[in-house]
Amino acid sequence: MAETASGKGKKLMTGKHVLYWVIGFFVAIFIANGFFVYYAVSTFRGEDSMRPYQQGLNYNQTLAERRAQAASGWSAEIDLDTGRLEMTIRNRAGEAVSGLKVTGVLKHPTETDLDIPLTFAQTEKNTYISSIPPRAYGHKAPGKEWDLHTVARKPDGSKFKTRNELWLKQ
Repeated sequence: MAETASGKGKKLMTGKHVLYWVIGFFVAIFIANGFFVYYAVSTFRGEDSMRPYQQGLNYNQTLAERRAQAASGWSAEIDLDTGRLEMTIRNRAGEAVSGLKVTGVLKHPTETDLDIPLTFAQTEKNTYISSIPPRAYGHKAPGKEWDLHTVARKPDGSKFKTRNELWLKQ
């Protein structure tokens, strides 16, 4: 044991001690960084769609489809009731359009795993109705704001797409 100038038996800090402190500091930093990298990679990816790169490559086609849809003059009205979603699609003359196959997705704002696929059935009034499962309102799917994405297909294959924000009341 080395003695200090006062002779009370305190240990001196040597180069070996400094080396251990520096190595310990960097080990702690690497562990913290490893923890953050693991959770950054294993949680929310930040992507809104399954293939964002492909979506970007097809952007000009998407713009052309949107221009054609706007030129068609169609519009959609949505009526939301607890557990039920009713959609009316109208043509340029304001008449309800029938004979469409309508599908949709209720997209959770932050968790793509909580997205809910919807199928619509045509009613006698030429509206399209779908039920909203209770899990859209519950604690397993937190948040009251959802995005509704629908696609109505005509028999000739052409599509009418909508995007709406919905607030689901509990």
